[in-house]
Amino acid sequence: MRRRLGTIAKGTAGLLCGLAVLGALAYAALLLAGYRPVVVYSGSMEPELGVGSLALVKSVPSESVRVGDVITFVDPYQPGRLVTHRVVEAVERPEGGLAYRTKGDANAHRDPWAIALPSQAGRTASDVPYVGYALWYAKTREARTLLIVLVAAFTLFWLLRRIWRPEPAAEAKTSAEPSSSAADGTSFWIEALTR
Repeated sequence: MRRRLGTIAKGTAGLLCGLAVLGALAYAALLLAGYRPVVVYSGSMEPELGVGSLALVKSVPSESVRVGDVITFVDPYQPGRLVTHRVVEAVERPEGGLAYRTKGDANAHRDPWAIALPSQAGRTASDVPYVGYALWYAKTREARTLLIVLVAAFTLFWLLRRIWRPEPAAEAKTSAEPSSSAADGTSFWIEALTR
């Protein structure tokens, strides 16, 4: 039973490690290909982008953005917050260049701004449903605490197993000792004197 549980634990740990490595490699490949993963937190773009989706945003020149494109940009009212909405209109700015009016597909009204994009803009290329939940939860305090507890429990389990496991040399020594089947006990006394 113990051996079976050990095999299951090793298999599970190997599977989890393999999935973590695979996820890290996929994330690195996306970054190298020029994509930036963005988690969708609200339902303003449903059904195109559901809550918890991971939107893959590709950096493109701003001049290539057209009406109908879904773009990701910094919220003009809350710096540091990203917004992913659809371009509904491109308007000429008085100082030259274009500004873009945006709207969430599920919103009744367009956004209260016309944004001027920098030289590069983020256009949504595709999305992966529900994967954003994993990235979002990975950044929470609870997930970090759970990770620390799991690592500590695994380390404790490993140390206790090393402490309680009989040493291989001790097992070999007990099996190599001769049985004292002699009636007179001569072999017992000879062995005791030679030690």
